[in-house]
Formats: sequence, structure tokens, C-alpha cells
Amino acid sequence: MDKKVVKTQGKQGAAPARPRRKRLSPEERRVQIVAAARSLFVAEGTDNVSMRKIASRVGITQAAIYQHFENKEAIFFVIIEGFFADLLAALETASGEETEPLHRLRRAMRAYIEYGLSRPEEYRLVFMTPMSGLVRAGLAVPRTDEARHTPSKGSLAFDVLDRAVRDVVMAGRTRFADTDLLAEAIWAAGHGIVSLLITHDMFPWTDRERIVEFQLDLVFRGLLHDNCPMRQRPFEHR
Repeated sequence: MDKKVVKTQGKQGAAPARPRRKRLSPEERRVQIVAAARSLFVAEGTDNVSMRKIASRVGITQAAIYQHFENKEAIFFVIIEGFFADLLAALETASGEETEPLHRLRRAMRAYIEYGLSRPEEYRLVFMTPMSGLVRAGLAVPRTDEARHTPSKGSLAFDVLDRAVRDVVMAGRTRFADTDLLAEAIWAAGHGIVSLLITHDMFPWTDRERIVEFQLDLVFRGLLHDNCPMRQRPFEHR
């Protein structure tokens, strides 16, 4: 057989060349790392996920991941900021066009509850895990000088609630004047219903929608003056 023919047949029988992998830009790689970390945090818990495990999920070396993030806390903070950026948009949309202070506050809290229930796994990560203390770290804590100068998305989202509470107090609607205490108590009530419905989603609730509305009515009627007309009539559920 002709040697040229044999050589040609050898080439035809060879395995096809593997396509070259696209080289990601630093920003694209960061997005990939954050997505992988979010998935692992949800599936395995923050304590059980290491930088090595995140790097393995992405398909890069452990040394390479440190070129993008200092540690897993830094990755988690990016997840937190993304969560709060979307929450901030939801709060502003819900309350932006409302002129009545009490209704504006109530709509903001309703938006908070709906947002948390629509993203249960991320809500768990941000508020209901050991690493959730990061919300209180660095620039994330509202009412600090650092947060005022360089506010995080979490600080800005909490400020929507803070401002709405101050407006209600200034309008003379409430029996309480401590705006910080009011804001924290109202947030605690909202967080309570969200976390309860997320963690006990199999409980035979009478009606989730009615529970949310009923709790909001209890909270908001409780902070009003006894002679406030809004306390005597149903809130407008808008």
C-alpha cells in the first residue's frame, strides 16, 4: 500500500481536536465565581463551603480564585449587595408614588415581604445563616458615619424604611416618637413573617395572603393614636 495513503488514513482516524475554551474577562470570571458560590452556599451551607470548593465548581485553581476575591466573605458580600440592590428597587417602586405617609410605609413593608418570599434561598443566606452577620459588617450597617459617607445597598434599602417611618411620625399619626425603635420593630415584624413562611412552608396555613395582610394591619393599627381615623377603618390594600 502506498505510504501516502496510509498516512492519510491515519489522519482521518484521529480524534477531532477539542475546541479552545473561551478566555473569560476578569469581570465575567467574577460573575461566574459569585454564581457558583451562591449555588454552593444554598445547597451546603456557608460553613461547609471553602474557597477550594468554589474554585473547583468554577473549574479554576484555588490560587486563581484569590486573584478575584480575598476570601469567601468577600464573595458573600457581593451576593448581599446584589440582593439588597434588587430589594431597594422593589421598595422604591412600591412606595415612590404614594403620598399618604402611612400608606407609603405599609406599601414598603408589603414589598419587603413579597420580595423576601419570592427569593427564599437568598433571603436565608442574607438573614438566616451564621455568615449573615456580614450584613452588619463594614459599610452595611445603617446609621453609622461610615454608612452615611459610603452607603451600601443594604444601608440604602434600610433608609427607605427609616425615612418612611420618620414621615409617619412627622405627620402626627403615631403614639410613639422614637423613629429608630419604630423602624426596627416594624422591620422585625416583616422579617418574622417572611422567615416563618420560608422555614415552615409545609405548615397548613389557613391562607398565606390573609396572614400577611392581617399581620400588617395589626402592626400598623398598633402604632396609631387611639383617635386616629385610620385606626377605625380598613387600610387600603394597594
